[in-house]
Amino acid sequence: MATERFNLEKQELAFTPVAKISTIVNGLRSAFADDVMRDIGFRKQQLQALLQGVRENSDMLAQALKLDLNRSKQEAMFYEIEPVEFEIGQFLQNLDTWTKPDTNRLASDQIGFLASSMEVRKEPLGTVVIISPWNYPLRLTLLPLIGALAAGNTVVIKPSEVAPYSAMAMQHVLTTCLDTRVVQLVQGGVDETTELLKQKLDHFFYTGNGTVGKIVAKAAAEQLVGVTLELGGKSPAIVHNDVADLGPTAMRLVWAKLTNAGQSCTAVDYVLVHRSIKDKLIKLLVEVIHEAYSRTPQKSADYGRIINQRHWQRLMDALAATGGSVVPVADDEADKNDRYIPPTVVDDVTPTDSLMRDELFGPILPIIAYDTLDEALATINGRDQPLALYVFGSNKTIEYVMGHTRSGAAVANDTMFHMGAHNFPFGGVGASGVGNYMGRYSFETFSHSRSVMQRPLWFPPPGVDTLRLAPFDGPQNAWKAEVGPAMMYPKNYWLRRTFWGKLLTLVPLWRLLAATGPLLLGLLKGRAAVKATRP
Repeated sequence: MATERFNLEKQELAFTPVAKISTIVNGLRSAFADDVMRDIGFRKQQLQALLQGVRENSDMLAQALKLDLNRSKQEAMFYEIEPVEFEIGQFLQNLDTWTKPDTNRLASDQIGFLASSMEVRKEPLGTVVIISPWNYPLRLTLLPLIGALAAGNTVVIKPSEVAPYSAMAMQHVLTTCLDTRVVQLVQGGVDETTELLKQKLDHFFYTGNGTVGKIVAKAAAEQLVGVTLELGGKSPAIVHNDVADLGPTAMRLVWAKLTNAGQSCTAVDYVLVHRSIKDKLIKLLVEVIHEAYSRTPQKSADYGRIINQRHWQRLMDALAATGGSVVPVADDEADKNDRYIPPTVVDDVTPTDSLMRDELFGPILPIIAYDTLDEALATINGRDQPLALYVFGSNKTIEYVMGHTRSGAAVANDTMFHMGAHNFPFGGVGASGVGNYMGRYSFETFSHSRSVMQRPLWFPPPGVDTLRLAPFDGPQNAWKAEVGPAMMYPKNYWLRRTFWGKLLTLVPLWRLLAATGPLLLGLLKGRAAVKATRP
């Protein structure tokens, strides 16, 4: 498992033969059918092995991110490797509790369930697929993998071929530290992914763009299985004129826009700022950029690169078509060969500008001025729901914005910080995604909540039990219409409306007392009905 035995720079990403993909998936399905993942102790062993593999290969994983995205080692550790270690620790600490069945005491409300045992068991889905993106290739592969393994599934992973070094590094770590019966990787592009989506799978987990998300959702629909889509969108930031301090506001906006050269699904895509403070905010944004990356960010060891030249050209074309005013920020210029685009602030942008058509996913920050808060909200609500929404302002402003918008997540007076919160659901809504994960929410995403009820044969007593069975007509069966609802769907909520009724609700088993009359009636009439049918 040692890193020095695997020279990443000398490797070339080898695609999985298409003909082999069905064999891979069938092998994982067989392992699941053999209950390999049923034992909680075995799941923990796999998580501990993954933790050890990530720690022992952290330098190689950071190197892969450097080669793919020019990610500095500190950011590679902070944004991708250390979150994985922390998530595994959370699961190892809590898995015994999360896997325990949830008990359900329906009898406290419905007398018909007396003496019944009811629980909700968390059971694995089966064999699941995780299709991960290139922008945070380690984090967005391994975090859902942790939840899938902890929930007891076997997993096939499809890393992004657009980040080849990260894909190779993960393959090396996962195949050397995990049991290959329960985790396999499929490497490749469109052809390999297309074949993978044809396989019999029990859940699809995809992170990426909406176009491919629809293809994945269609594949899941054809198999009638669940799907989790972690997509994106144009996540806005509102800066209102009652914000307490523009200094930290500017710093947090720059952080969310320029981390990973803007290639984050929760990056600030554009800023809506009150016209009265716009110029001051722009000035502060430029100052923060200079402090972080100097006037020549291309020379900064901490400034990322666009993933490839195709995306570089996409961004440059959108920038060339803008009707806004590019604010002087950097002294250097875009460099296609280096996949470098300098930090770019664009003032005087309108909602119909070329920079506002699609998610930017790059280090370009459009600035839109507004005069009223409702004007800003109209701009946001006129688009698909974003994955995240950020608002800087007073408590009154924050609550107004939260109450009049929709988004996957919302953060007040900060940006992207929610991404570091484990056991806090991360996911989109509408075009920005379906479902969520992180911490316990990952465990639940990859689990089926199975309702399990055990009933005694002696309750209800045989006479009363006949109320479920025809015939229902005739005076001799009228009691069924009275006893059945009293036992199953009592309307004793009226007891809480009166003083004496409220006193009764303080008595243990008060619902049983309230149903005593109908229950006795059922015993009397039901016994008579049973006797009448005996020879």
